[in-house]
Amino acid sequence: MPTLENEASLIGTTLGERYRLIEVIGEGGMGRVYRAEQLATNKAVALKLLHPEFVGVDQVTQRFEREAKVMTELSHPHIVNVIELGEWNGRLFLAMELLAGTSLAAMLGDGGKDGRALSIKRTLSIVRPVFEALEYAHERGVVHRDLKPENIMVIPGRGLLAREGIKLLDFGIAKLGHHPDRPASAKLTQHGIVLGTPAYMSPEQASGLEADARSDIYSCGVILYQMLTGHRPFEGEPFDVLRMHLTAQPRSMREVAAGAWIPDAMENVVLRAMSKRPAERHQSARELRQDLEHAAVIDYAHTAAGAGTTSRSRLSGGARFLCLAIILASATTVLGYRLKSRAAAARAAAAAAEVPAPARAATAQAPTEVAEESSEPAKRNAKHARHVSKRAVSRKHQR
Repeated sequence: MPTLENEASLIGTTLGERYRLIEVIGEGGMGRVYRAEQLATNKAVALKLLHPEFVGVDQVTQRFEREAKVMTELSHPHIVNVIELGEWNGRLFLAMELLAGTSLAAMLGDGGKDGRALSIKRTLSIVRPVFEALEYAHERGVVHRDLKPENIMVIPGRGLLAREGIKLLDFGIAKLGHHPDRPASAKLTQHGIVLGTPAYMSPEQASGLEADARSDIYSCGVILYQMLTGHRPFEGEPFDVLRMHLTAQPRSMREVAAGAWIPDAMENVVLRAMSKRPAERHQSARELRQDLEHAAVIDYAHTAAGAGTTSRSRLSGGARFLCLAIILASATTVLGYRLKSRAAAARAAAAAAEVPAPARAATAQAPTEVAEESSEPAKRNAKHARHVSKRAVSRKHQR
């Protein structure tokens, strides 16, 4: 049986005459992830192979099989697609679509002193699809329980106008709740067992209690905190971090990210998502998404209102864009109003000018008659002038 020490020797190995392992691209708690080639199609895939020490461990193999089942059930554009579940030398493997992108973890750094923060606009563009995927999963009774930047992939768009893709990965420790279309499954998590990644665990996970969709909301709050500040809310040894999730309050986001523009409304949303008590958090991924978007609108509106006294350096790109959009929309509205007013005035003038037909005929005839009357004196004057001129010429010749 292979061991972790000689796993590198598996590169080039063919699994069941279906997949050839090319290189290691990641590792999780239950298995290692390889870039592989699907021999039937010559297509590159990601292949997760169960660690050798878990072969024969029923609970782990059942969990691995359940991950495949969950991901096969969840057909969503922002959740990674599963190709098949197979077995090789007694070890289970899971073949999935290969995502050519960058993990959110790589974009943010390590979350420590060298962490990198994202703008509000960039943060929203990444988490919106994640919340949509979570909403879809939660509606089907699936709780992820291991949300973290490593499990969110950002895939660049192909083409000038193509949008980037966001994919949610790794449902390896997902919890399956009741759903009408799914038969009841065996419970694999015992009370008091801690599952997940300490830095992103909810207080109920940290204490080994039952986790529901609101546990994922807490993890989303931690991720948002890190995206906007560049740092995780709690740092330290795993046990200390778990204790802080249970008892400590995170530092002010603006204090952690000195110089970053993080408005009160946005910070309030993040801190609510990280409430210690599940009942005080957002109760769904949709509610969290809507609350974030509302906070962003408040930020932009406040920035636009204070544009005369706020320095340009504090205006985010999104805020400046929204201010410009508001100005253009206002100008368009005013112009449209003026055009409508002018059209209405023209119609009123035309209506007022309408008179009965006989009057119009008399009006049309009058100028001609006046012209004819006025032309008679002019003709007499002209005739008299010619007569006077002839008499003058005659007198001159006589002289």
